[in-house]
Amino acid sequence: MKVLRYALGSLALVGFLASLVVHLQALMGIDVASSMPAVWFLHGGIFVVFLPFVLLSRKDFAGNKSLFAMAKGLPRWVAALGGVIFVYAMINFAVFMLNTGGGNPVAENGRYVLMEHGKLIREITATQFAAFKANEVRGFSGHWMVFYFVPAAYFLFWKPSSIPSPSSGAAATLG
Repeated sequence: MKVLRYALGSLALVGFLASLVVHLQALMGIDVASSMPAVWFLHGGIFVVFLPFVLLSRKDFAGNKSLFAMAKGLPRWVAALGGVIFVYAMINFAVFMLNTGGGNPVAENGRYVLMEHGKLIREITATQFAAFKANEVRGFSGHWMVFYFVPAAYFLFWKPSSIPSPSSGAAATLG
């Protein structure tokens, strides 16, 4: 089981680092997905590490489903970094939503447009299109970082002896 945990943790860490690099590039206005469409595999890769995290953590946390319970078993720096990443992802999502202008950028019939549920919002320039595409990647990659970091922290750093049992009454549940 240790080998599996290490393998999943390492894979999650690689996913986190790749997401971080993509996110930083998107913050610089680079539309990573246009030059490297395989970046979207990071979206599906979350399930490879997050699903085992959910399944195994259910057993390990014995009914205490909060991330705060998990944080108690992590080194302080890992828990703090996780908190910072989580808060950042929420702020990033709010900024992403504000920057979308209510729509998705689409290249259509040789022109660039902003669409919302199949309806034209407005025509945009090629520069605006690239900025909107970079914003899309930034929005997704902010969440990818969280969904890779949590399993990486769990599989690589979490110590099972540090969580109180639910029968002791010391653990609050969210579930």
